[in-house]
Amino acid sequence: MKKFTFHIVGNAHLPVCKRYMSCAFNMKHYHLVEMLMSLGHRVFCYGAKSKVSPPPPCTEFIETHTVAEIARDYGDGDNREEIGYQWVNTDWRHDYNATRKPSTLKFYANAIVEINKRKKPDDFLLLMQGAYHSPIADAVELFLTCEPGIGYRGSVEGRFRAFESAYIMNFTYGSQHPFQCINGSYYDRIIPNYFSPDDFEYSAKKDDYYLFIGRMIKRKGIMTAYLACEHLKKKLIIAGQGAHVNKRGYLIPNTDPDFELPPGHWEYVGFIDIPKRKKLMAHAIATFTPTEYLECFAGTHIESMLSGTPVITTAFGVFSGDTFQHGVHGFKCNTLQDFVDAARKAKELDPEVIRKHAERFLMDNVKWEFQKWFSDLMNVYESAQDPNIKGWHRIR
Repeated sequence: MKKFTFHIVGNAHLPVCKRYMSCAFNMKHYHLVEMLMSLGHRVFCYGAKSKVSPPPPCTEFIETHTVAEIARDYGDGDNREEIGYQWVNTDWRHDYNATRKPSTLKFYANAIVEINKRKKPDDFLLLMQGAYHSPIADAVELFLTCEPGIGYRGSVEGRFRAFESAYIMNFTYGSQHPFQCINGSYYDRIIPNYFSPDDFEYSAKKDDYYLFIGRMIKRKGIMTAYLACEHLKKKLIIAGQGAHVNKRGYLIPNTDPDFELPPGHWEYVGFIDIPKRKKLMAHAIATFTPTEYLECFAGTHIESMLSGTPVITTAFGVFSGDTFQHGVHGFKCNTLQDFVDAARKAKELDPEVIRKHAERFLMDNVKWEFQKWFSDLMNVYESAQDPNIKGWHRIR
């Protein structure tokens, strides 16, 4: 198996570490580095370094900006947290859709300098945030520039791209070429999100509650979970950062409140770390993931199944695909009647069957899909350097 060299750029607004595990970009970066290192590759990481939680083990971690600079640009002056604000009570702060902060500009500039110091022509540049990382990609100019985990809108055409689902691949192609008959790309791939077995606990024994875990925004489907559990008069545990219960007993988001959840058969537990998530997911009757928008991947529904717990979702976006089978690993719903029926039937599903299906998304399985993709891309690179070397036509 060929060994490669990778340069992977992190977040501008957070240090890459397990402390900030509720940021999907953070965990995808962290686990991708772990997978590449386990395959024997050389991996250089670029980003900020946390004072309280280590970065992923890699060949070399290059600090491009500091957590103090992140706190200066996004914080409230709260020195109880290294990033300057109580992040468990709010959404993550970033400048994806705003004028770039000084810390981001420093991140860009230093990443460019440091990658250019170390790069060789056949190295891979891995961009975890699409267009947001374009200033780095444009200045580094590596042939093997890839977006290895597209679960977002804003990927850049012309790069090598791995999408987390067929939905987001086809959405992206269609958005970039509206009203056209489009050819696909042999060198783009669908590679799902990936998870560590250490982060989950399997249990066939279920307690008497349902679980909703996610960002505290209406579009995540919290009202649907609430209405279904209220009809059944069953307990709903709600987990996720960024909300509070007011004096009237209503659950309200702290940032841009777009719903008020009335008092009922629910309990809000706020942000939960990995040990707490293990227990809550493993012992729930089912996990509600009834997202209203078109989810690109929705890691929560895979995390639930890894715990042996069925999922109750909507029927569009990623859920319309093959991440799970309706009536076997969970339920894909359209109406409130469907959600209520699914909650009633969830106990009939086999936790062991659910867990075995979800193991397809464990890092030790997904890493081979990345290895195959990167090997195919190296063929393209080599054929671009020498016309006598075959790329697509190479037979191993």
